[in-house]
Amino acid sequence: MLNMYTDTIGDMAVVECEGSIARSDEATRLRETVTSYTHAHVIIIDLSEVNYTENTGLAVLAFLQRWARENEIQLKLFNPSAFVRHQLKCAGETLQFEFASLQEAMALLTQADPQMHWLQKGSELRHSAA
Repeated sequence: MLNMYTDTIGDMAVVECEGSIARSDEATRLRETVTSYTHAHVIIIDLSEVNYTENTGLAVLAFLQRWARENEIQLKLFNPSAFVRHQLKCAGETLQFEFASLQEAMALLTQADPQMHWLQKGSELRHSAA
């Protein structure tokens, strides 16, 4: 089962995923969620809590990367679990994806919303809106 949490920070969208991307309905929800951010300049998909994905999930991630390029949006995958990273590598899709380190994700967050300057190295990606 895939759970998603989304947040918009300035011109950036963060889509946090949790669970698995194994069924077509889960992949479809991820695709629809990400592609709804047509006005974002940067979209980060946090995969740190995704413990399993199948070909359907890999295919939707590849689709989203193409979609983002066509729409001049930076799409970054953040912290894929070891299992997901291994699957991406085995599928040969790794070269097409941009991965954001924690430091880069924090910099992107601060750039998207200068009021978030308090974010420091080692902080979690999650941001609770006040």
